[in-house]
Amino acid sequence: MLGLRKSQFGSSVVIAASLVLALAACSSSDSESTDSSASPAESSPAVAMTVTVDPAIQALLPAEIASAGTLSIGTELGYPPMEYTEADGVTLTGFDIDMANDIATLMGLTPEIKNATFDSIIPSVQSNRYDLGISSFTITPEREKQVDFVSYLTSGDSGVVPAGNPNFIALDESICGTKVGVLKGSTQETVTVPQLNKICTDAGAAEIDLTVIAASDQMPIALASGRVDSLISDTANAASIAQGSDGKFEVSEGTPLNSVLLGVLMNRKSGLAPAVQAAIQSLIDSGRYQEIASKYDLESSTLMTAEVNPKS
Repeated sequence: MLGLRKSQFGSSVVIAASLVLALAACSSSDSESTDSSASPAESSPAVAMTVTVDPAIQALLPAEIASAGTLSIGTELGYPPMEYTEADGVTLTGFDIDMANDIATLMGLTPEIKNATFDSIIPSVQSNRYDLGISSFTITPEREKQVDFVSYLTSGDSGVVPAGNPNFIALDESICGTKVGVLKGSTQETVTVPQLNKICTDAGAAEIDLTVIAASDQMPIALASGRVDSLISDTANAASIAQGSDGKFEVSEGTPLNSVLLGVLMNRKSGLAPAVQAAIQSLIDSGRYQEIASKYDLESSTLMTAEVNPKS
């Protein structure tokens, strides 16, 4: 995951489809979540622009998915402002949730949002357990070998530290030898930390003492407990963690690292990419996409064009 996260805002889109929340348990970091009983959850309350079925987009759907009538979407909840639950513990909200609902609505399908561990989503899409994955996935060459992507947002990396930054940590040489937490399977784990470790070794300093954290909602706990000295997350999530900490955390100073594209992902053999690209581009062209971005303070991360498998 790279690029964005939190701020809690209310709003609701009138959509024809009901949303199913399947909260899942996972016995290990490599296993997929198991769907439990689903309960309906409404989109957040009150936005002016509505979304309805677009026959031209519907016509792009593979016959098997069109006839199923549903669109199964894997995401990892607990990563605001992208995907999380409201205070009631049931209602799903976030930029990705609103986008998923609207994509499905344009296709004339009922969205079924499934909670899963982040690193299980790509394998689940490859095995056709989910039609789509939308969970702040950075588009990388490695991932593009596994699944198709449609770009929908930009992002970068930021650090989160205790208030006052007592250890003077930033995403530079100052992070060398410190305890750093990242989400399992994220690009912060696979790209950013190796990049920072090279800075450390080139300077003759100790590498980062890395803690890989299994779930997004455990990251602030690791920082609060002193298990790690700082966290690295995408810029929006880092801001969200700091904003939701009652003044305990702050985003470390400095320019975010690694500007990247985020993408909605799907099985390469599914034939879904043209319909997803058309749906996202429709949301961009109508202004609905910008409305959702504004709702979650992500205006600076928006795109003008949704592309299938853009150069990463």
